[in-house]
This record gives sequence, C-alpha cells and structure tokens, in this order.
Amino acid sequence: MTAQAQQLHESVWQGVVYLTGGGSPLLADLLTVPGASNTVLEVSVPYAEQALHELLGSPPEQAASEQTGRALAMGAYQRAMGLGAEIGFGLGVTASLSSNSAKRGQTRAYWAIQTATKSASYHLILDNADSRAEQEQQLNKALWQSIEYCLLDAQQQPNQARLRELTAPESWQPLLHQAPYATCTKHHDGKLILPGSFNPLHEGHQQMLNVAESVTGLTGAYELTLRNADKPDLDYLTLQERLDGLTSYPVWLTNLTNFEQKAEQFSGAIFALGTDTLARIAQPRFYANDKNRMLQAIDNIIQHNITFLVFGRLSDANFLELADLALPASLKSICQAVPSEDYRNDISSSAIRASQRQNTSPSES
Repeated sequence: MTAQAQQLHESVWQGVVYLTGGGSPLLADLLTVPGASNTVLEVSVPYAEQALHELLGSPPEQAASEQTGRALAMGAYQRAMGLGAEIGFGLGVTASLSSNSAKRGQTRAYWAIQTATKSASYHLILDNADSRAEQEQQLNKALWQSIEYCLLDAQQQPNQARLRELTAPESWQPLLHQAPYATCTKHHDGKLILPGSFNPLHEGHQQMLNVAESVTGLTGAYELTLRNADKPDLDYLTLQERLDGLTSYPVWLTNLTNFEQKAEQFSGAIFALGTDTLARIAQPRFYANDKNRMLQAIDNIIQHNITFLVFGRLSDANFLELADLALPASLKSICQAVPSEDYRNDISSSAIRASQRQNTSPSES
C-alpha cells in the first residue's frame, strides 16, 4: 500500500501505532516508505500478555475485542500527544488470526482510530481466507481503507469491515486535554454528585443517588470521568455508550482523576460514594506511596468544603461501613455515614460484566 503510505506521510498527521496479533504488513508499509519519520512517532507491538497489561494499565477482559482495540487506539493517541504531535492520531489493532497450528473459533480483527475529534472502531471477520498470509493481506487492505477514510478524507469506508464512529460534540473535546475540565449534560448546580465509571449503570447507583437526595434535600447528578491515572482515557464511543444508560439524571463529564481535583472543580459539594471508593482516598499507594502527599491532598479537599456521604459496600464477603474503615481523623471529619438499614445493595458492575461475558459468544464480542 505504498501510495496510501506516501499520502499519509505527506499529510499533517502524526501518530502512534499499537498492534498485537496481526497487522505487521501495515508496519512494513508505514516504515519503508520515505517520510515515515514525519508521521510515525512510535510503534509498539505488545505480543506478551504482561506487555499488553502494562500498556493498558490492567489486563484486558478479552485480548481480541472491540474494547481492547479502542483502548489501544486511545493509549496510542495520548502517547502521540505526549510526544508533541500537533495534529495527532492513535491506531490500535488487535486480532485473533490463524497460526501454524489449527485455530479454534473465528479469525477476527478489531482496530480503532482515535483523534481529537473522532473515535472510529472496526471489526472484520476473516474466516474466508485460507491461510495466515491471506488473512494478513485482507486485514492490511481494510486497515489502509480505514486510515484513508478517517485521516485522508476518502469517501469510501472499508467494504467488509463493520464500522462504528462518533464525532464528538465540541463540548466534549476539551476532555482529552490536560487542563481540568467539566461539562454537564443538563443544568445542574454541582452540589450533590455521585462519581463512578458506570460500566454499566445498575440499580445500586440509582438507589444511592435517590437516598442521597433524601438525606441532603439536594438534586443529584452523576459524574463520569474519562480519565484514569493508570489507564487510557475513555474514547468517545465508550463515553456515549455509558451515557446511554444515564438518562434519568444530569451527568457531569470530566477529566478529573482524583478527589483533590474534583474538590477544586466542585467546591462545597457533597459526594455520594461507597466505602470502597472512600478507602482509596486514604491509601498512600495512590500518592506514589507518599503519606505526607496523601495528607496534603486530604487537607486540600477539606479546604474546598467537601462532604462525603458514605454508603456501605460489600468487600470480600464482608459488608464494610464507614465505622469499619481506618481513616485519618481529618478525612473522617468530613464524612457522614448512611446506615445499612437506609441503603444496602450488593450488586456490582464487575459482576454484571462477568455475567455478560459468559453469555456472549466470541462471534458476538
């Protein structure tokens, strides 16, 4: 695909490529055509499980999946911007192709392209190819078609690949910047907030916010952050998927990674949260194992007149309430417990996801 590679190298784009389990012909195209140093800032091929874990911040629930492809693309995009790209992109590819031994299940590929304004995600089944070489050839053709479509203004998207894409509203795009930012889906005063990843939203979240409104007399909202200190940002498609389940309340979208930042953004607010989340605020490992830095962060939270409304949570078969936590006195002084007789719901998002994976065949993932 020499012509496409040359066109990309002559464009304004600069990016990073993360790929595993297929896609090596793409690298050959990208790196052997003159001008690659103008475009390709970095390439990583995390074949080893530990390498993929380190790149994504945690083990993926499934290596060859749409979510992993999106996470790789977002991680690549963030890396490109960190390396100084003015107009950056990230490309992430993960595939389950044939090898020399017989392969069970479908041969399939997932990849995504992330830019400042758009998330595009692709899925391609390769069962009609007779060999690994043919699968690589089909995948490479589809990859270049997607690059042309997303980055080079081609009108035609890949013929065989399934495409999902979302161009972000202007109000979302600062979420990928480094500067702290928050925007809300509806009018809200920012005084009662339930933060979470909501992956997925479940009745426990809804009950917590209902109880919090009853206790405080305030109108509540959810807060969904795109940013995790140890993982790639959420892409726009994932953000929209989470929002689709959060229609009953306003939702604050932020890029705030910790409660010190949240306190500064929402000064005077009450945060409704579980004991599992509260406990992490008082764990030095989240502050580079610096206890003094942890205590300073807690003091900064207090200075912004924050209150934590604390709900009990099930942890390793034990139901933990506020009184069960060993917290610094300063942190405990701004916490108010919600008794278990007023709220207890042991459902968890991780358990829901595990159940969903068991009920989803590889061809549906």
